[in-house]
Order: sequence, then structure tokens, then C-alpha cells
Amino acid sequence: MTARCPSCGAPAAEGDRFCESCGTPLAAPPAPATHPEAPTVPAGASGAEAGGGVWRSSKAGDGPCGGCGGAVGDDGYCDACGARRTVGLDHAEDELPGVAAVTDRGLRKGRNEDAYAIGAAGGRRAVVVCDGVSSSPDSDTAATTAVVEAIGVLVGGGDIAGAYRAASDAVARLATVPVDAPACTFLAAVVEDGQATVGWVGDSRAYWVDAGGARCLTVDDSLAGQLAAAGVDAASLRLSAQAAALTRWLGADAPAGDPHLVTLRPEAGGVLVLASDGLTRYTTWTDAIDSTAGAPELARTLTTFARDAGGADNITVAAVPIDATAPDRGEARP
Repeated sequence: MTARCPSCGAPAAEGDRFCESCGTPLAAPPAPATHPEAPTVPAGASGAEAGGGVWRSSKAGDGPCGGCGGAVGDDGYCDACGARRTVGLDHAEDELPGVAAVTDRGLRKGRNEDAYAIGAAGGRRAVVVCDGVSSSPDSDTAATTAVVEAIGVLVGGGDIAGAYRAASDAVARLATVPVDAPACTFLAAVVEDGQATVGWVGDSRAYWVDAGGARCLTVDDSLAGQLAAAGVDAASLRLSAQAAALTRWLGADAPAGDPHLVTLRPEAGGVLVLASDGLTRYTTWTDAIDSTAGAPELARTLTTFARDAGGADNITVAAVPIDATAPDRGEARP
């Protein structure tokens, strides 16, 4: 049987000390995940000002190797121990006026391949959530690159289609060969003037949550997702696991096309929730929702729920409350 990396699953040759794909030491199991109550990332540590607004992301900063403290070369690997520097943080929390996000590595993954970015500019709030496709190389780099590229466009006043194209181009440039390229999903939202616009490619999801419950606004780019959207009971068809495989994603080998778009103008207050499948894979996650909670509290609560439910995947949750009774119908609760 071919040996495989315990973190990313890439093949490993006999005698290899480190995974050629992700840099994980092959002689030791992945380190335990950070607890979801870890301190919030300091403001400004993972973001910047742009277009008159400000944004934050889960991107890890530059610096020495987190494992041994050695110098990290231009290739992203430690010169002393050979470990690959983490691109995204194992746990991060950020909030800006009217928007918040949390990401966590979960309990069973060796690294966090999810990423988020949040932004605020005047009355506009923006969120981007990307989930690295674990079967592709450097999926964490793909997700982090995508959120950083997209949020800059959105905070600068651009639309979701433009943000998607910028992110898609940036992720495509990561590829060293045209096949088996770094890949991720894409989910973004802009809330402005009481209206929410959501765009997506892949299976990260957006929900509108109000007093009536949670309503999914997106449709997964997979056979199973399309069947469910058409009202077909996919479970009765006994589909193989391949039915959940993505039919669209970001990457050099991705199908062409713009993101799906949906617009929501709620008549009553509620919360727009964006999440990776590390949360939505648990069908009872909506039981943990408190629609009266502020954005930071809600994002933390749902992240904790996913960890307590098993933490089988990386988890990312972003929340944007919308108060439909406010004068501009777009003012967010803090």
C-alpha cells in the first residue's frame, strides 16, 4: 500500500521525512487544533485599508517557522526543519462594524484550508468565504489568495462578479501545471442599502436567518446539489459519493463562467450567514442559531457547535445582521 501524508493525503515515498505537498513531518501526527476560544487576531494583523474602507482576513502573517522558529525561505518552507509555513491561521476571529467571521481548523484536519475576509466601507459590508479543495495541491493557498483578492475589489466598490474574476485569475496563477492545480470554492456577499447580494461557485453556502428559521440562498455546484434544488430526493436514488463532487470551482483547471448570483431585500430583520461545509455538513446546525445575537457571538457559537458535533472538517462562519427597521434598511446591529 502506498504511504500517504496524514495531513493532506498526498502520496509519500518510503524514507521521506516530510510531505512534498504540504510539508507535514511524516513521522509524527498533525498537531492538535487550536481551541475555538483562542484570542481574536489583533486588528490590522491580517488586513489593510482599501478604497476608503478597511478589511481583515484569516491570512497568516510572515515571520519565522511556527514549529521551530527557523527562517522560512522564499519557497515557503523552513530552512531548518523543512516544514511548510502555514498560509492561513488555524484559528482566527475578526469583526468590523456590522460583520464578523471565525475560522477554525477543526479536530481532524492537519491544517486549515478554509479562509475568510470581511470588509466595511461606508454603508457597505462585504464577506468572502473560500474552502480549499482538499484533493488539490496547496488548497489553503488557493483559498487565502482568493479571499484577499476578492475583498479588495468589494471594499473598493466593485461588484461580486468582478471580485470573482480577480480571485479566479489570482488562483489560476498559482498553478505550475495546467492540471491538478490549486483549487477552492468561492462565496461572497455584499450588504448595502438594506439589500444583500450573494455570489458563489462550489458548495460553500449562504443562509438568510430570521424569526421564521434558516433559508438557504445558494445551490451546491454538484449533482447532488442540483437534484436537491430540483426537489428530487437524492437519498432515494442511492447515489455514489461522487454525486457530491464539485462541478465548478476556482483554479487553473476550473470550468469557465461567472458566479451564480442572488439578491435578497428582506422585509424583516435577520442575519445573513455564510459558511463552509465544515458547519453545514451537520444538518442540525440551525438549532444553534440565536438570531438576536450580534455577529461576533453568532459566528463563535456556530463554530463551537461544529467542533462539538465532531469537527470533521475545517470550519468557517461569517455573519452579517441586517436591521430592516433601520432608516436606510441596511444598518447592522453591532
